[in-house]
Amino acid sequence: MSDTVRPEPEAQHDPAGEQPAGQSTAELYDACMARTAALLRDADPSTPVDACPGWTVEALAAHLAGALADFLARRFDVADGDDFGERTVRERQGQAVAESLAEWERHRARAGDLLASPMGGVLVAEVVSHEQDLRCALGRPGARSDQSVRAGLDRPLDQIDQRLRQSGGPAFRLVIGDEEQRIIGEGEPVATLRASAYDLLRTIGGRRTRDQVRAMDWDGDPEPVLDSLALFGSYRDTPLRGE
Repeated sequence: MSDTVRPEPEAQHDPAGEQPAGQSTAELYDACMARTAALLRDADPSTPVDACPGWTVEALAAHLAGALADFLARRFDVADGDDFGERTVRERQGQAVAESLAEWERHRARAGDLLASPMGGVLVAEVVSHEQDLRCALGRPGARSDQSVRAGLDRPLDQIDQRLRQSGGPAFRLVIGDEEQRIIGEGEPVATLRASAYDLLRTIGGRRTRDQVRAMDWDGDPEPVLDSLALFGSYRDTPLRGE
C-alpha cells in the first residue's frame, strides 16, 4: 500500500488527538521534509522502495510532491479501481527527483494554512511514514524517536478508533512508549498492545507482516483486533528489510 493515511478532508477531528507539546505541525513537517529531501538527493533514483510496491526513489519523490499538490487542491476523489498514491506518481511519470523536489518546495510555500489546520496531522503522518520507507530502502535508519513519529500516529489512530466505534468492533488498549495509554474503540478492551511510536506507525501503515504484529508485546489475544489495527486492512506478506 503506497499511502499512509487516507485523505478525509472533512474527517471527524478528535481534540484528544491534538499535536503533542513541542514543535508545531509545520515545524515537524518541515524538518521531516528536509531530512527526506536530503536522502532523495543522494539516492540512486532507480532504487526500489519495497515498502511501496512498484515504486522507486524517483516515484516516491514524485508522490511526495503530488500528494501535497492534491491536498492543497482538495483533490481526493479517485476513480473506481484507482489509488490516490498511484495517481500522483502516474501523473509525474518520468519526472526527475530534482524536479519533484522543486515542485514539493513550491507547494510547501503555499501550505502554511493547510498545515495549521486539522489536515496538518494527515500531512505529517504521510511524510514521516515515507521518510521511513525511504530509509529502509536505502539502508539508512534514523529519526525513529523523532517527535514527528509520535505526531504521525494521531490521525491514523483517530481513524481506526472511529471505524471500530461505528462497526461495534472490539476495543483494545494501546500503551505507547513507557506511559501514554489510549483505548481504541468503545467498551472493555479485549487486549493491550505495548509498543513504541515507531513500531505502531509501521504497523498501522501496513509495513509489517501479520506474524510480526502477533509477535509484538500483547496482553490478551491479539487476533480479534489484528484486522482493525491495519489502517488499510492488510499487512505485508514478507518482512521489510531494515524493519
